[in-house]
Amino acid sequence: MLRILPEIIEIEEFLSLRQSVPIVDVRSPAEYEHGCIPEAHNIPVFSNEERAEIGTLYKQKGSEKAIERGLEVVEPKLLKMAQNALETAKNKELLVHCWRGGMRSASMADLFETAGIKTKVLKGGYKAYRQYVRDTFKNPLNLKIIGGETGSGKTEILGELKKLGEQIIDLEAIAHHRGSSYGSIGMEKQPTVEQFENAR
Repeated sequence: MLRILPEIIEIEEFLSLRQSVPIVDVRSPAEYEHGCIPEAHNIPVFSNEERAEIGTLYKQKGSEKAIERGLEVVEPKLLKMAQNALETAKNKELLVHCWRGGMRSASMADLFETAGIKTKVLKGGYKAYRQYVRDTFKNPLNLKIIGGETGSGKTEILGELKKLGEQIIDLEAIAHHRGSSYGSIGMEKQPTVEQFENAR
């Protein structure tokens, strides 16, 4: 039987496809919680503890022993991961990434392809996405800043501008924080600085 290898794509194509194809982040839950591509689904290859164990084994005994242990840990979870991927996929398609676009994403993409899901892997992984985000901050932007005292209705003005079709950036909403006077009262948990940048 001929195996079809998952396609590896650049960040620009990956981000343009995310409008119609779900993203699966196969990093550990802790990596995902620290910062992720917005709307990505987490189907981790390793738990936080497993990742720490395999990373330690890699440093102490080399890649062969780490890979051996990794395979041992993952094998009982393959069916569940494939089922999660099938539930997440749209039109039997997925975009996948890990930290650097290495072994974790390649292995999971191979599993997903075997389960009948057309899978594309992000070249350079989440690290490439973070570089892309940082690079976008260098682009010159034509911004209008709304200022005023606390409680003067700046957020309401932004809401009205959005209704009129204007592009807005509500920093308080992205940060889940209303500044020194009201803090995070009534807001969701504040994101990490990294996730704040990702949500821009």
